[in-house]
Amino acid sequence: MDTILIIEDERLFLTLARDGLEKAGFAVRVTENAPQALQILEREAVRAVILDVVMPELDGLGLLAGIRSKYPDIPVVVVSGREAPRTEMEARRLGVVECLRKPLNVEEMVRIVSDAIPSESREQPEGVQLPQLTRLRRNAMELSSMIRWDALGEFLKDNATLFQRVIDLIADVLEVEIVSLMLVTEPEGTLRMAHARGLDPAVQRQAARPMGEGISGRVAKTGEPLLIRDLAQDPVYGKGSLHPRYRTNSLMCVPLKVNGKTIGVLNANNKVTGEPFNENDLALFTTFSCLVSLSFATTQLFERLASSVDELARTNARLARVNVDLEARVRELQALRGQGTQA
Repeated sequence: MDTILIIEDERLFLTLARDGLEKAGFAVRVTENAPQALQILEREAVRAVILDVVMPELDGLGLLAGIRSKYPDIPVVVVSGREAPRTEMEARRLGVVECLRKPLNVEEMVRIVSDAIPSESREQPEGVQLPQLTRLRRNAMELSSMIRWDALGEFLKDNATLFQRVIDLIADVLEVEIVSLMLVTEPEGTLRMAHARGLDPAVQRQAARPMGEGISGRVAKTGEPLLIRDLAQDPVYGKGSLHPRYRTNSLMCVPLKVNGKTIGVLNANNKVTGEPFNENDLALFTTFSCLVSLSFATTQLFERLASSVDELARTNARLARVNVDLEARVRELQALRGQGTQA
């Protein structure tokens, strides 16, 4: 029987949540303080955590960060008794499955918890490891839950959080140490680093590659995904020695396209296991590139709409000023006409 840990101090919520989870076949442990929660996680095989991040005398986000750091494979569902978009955004950044608000739909909560727990009995597709599928499902659920109407505008205005989260998702699912996103800068057509994981900030600032040069530059130019199992043996890109930051000779590079035009590339290096990348890795990586491209297209559309709204507002302001001037002119003419009549 899978055990669910609930960290909550509201009795009504606890009663409803416990009843719903126990009817669904789960064992439930309950606490309302961080030390006891961490003790339970250390002693017992907890399969999922339900955490109220807004509680008196509890640093909910601090506890969440601790859980995600020490127990990254345990899915966490966050609940909140009030609207707290910034807290929810930070919780999503830390990798929760979902953020729910009270009053809670217990059936929905049970479904979300059930879906988040990996099922060891599921059939495993050939060539894909079950842990990878588990990480993919968890991260996909988390990423999809980030896009909400109440936070969409904030994400689109400042999309760095979203793109960095996608980079982290890719690194987690593919189990790689280095993932980088490079974008084509206009008009010179040079690839420059926009977001990365596993690279020093100084390296990110200096990284640049002209279109057509090097692996990333050639992928940007050809628009075709590239998988290299052994760089030293590759007939096209063969290179005997690598920079010390690259531990393996295997890498992947895929293009980012919007409206058929390449706008950048995604690079992946250093598989944690030390093994070379395979076709399944490339398929997942290419799928992620489509997600990133779609995000960029959405951002561009938002920027154009926002620009149109701003221009419309400026036009309305100009029309309002013209209308005021016209009204003043009409009053002046009426005054002059009145003076002429009296004369």
